Amino acid sequence: MNFEIKFSPKAIEQLENLPLKVQKQYRKAFQLIATEGPTYRSLRTHRYRQKKGEIWGSAASMALRFYWEYAGKQTIVVIGIDSH
Repeated sequence: MNFEIKFSPKAIEQLENLPLKVQKQYRKAFQLIATEGPTYRSLRTHRYRQKKGEIWGSAASMALRFYWEYAGKQTIVVIGIDSH
């Protein structure tokens, strides 16, 4: 099941401000989530419940995480990037 990956303006800005080596790690994780889906084991995806709904966090490496939400059945919107 392939997913379409979109990025919030905040996530784009955060990604662009990272070193190229780190950007590459995130891009690899985005490719995995798009082709294999959020349940792919190495992404270590977790659900976080908030008052406004659910967001999800996945790992680009042991120290790098990104947060996203579903925007339809086949669309994921990356809303933030953070270190673990």
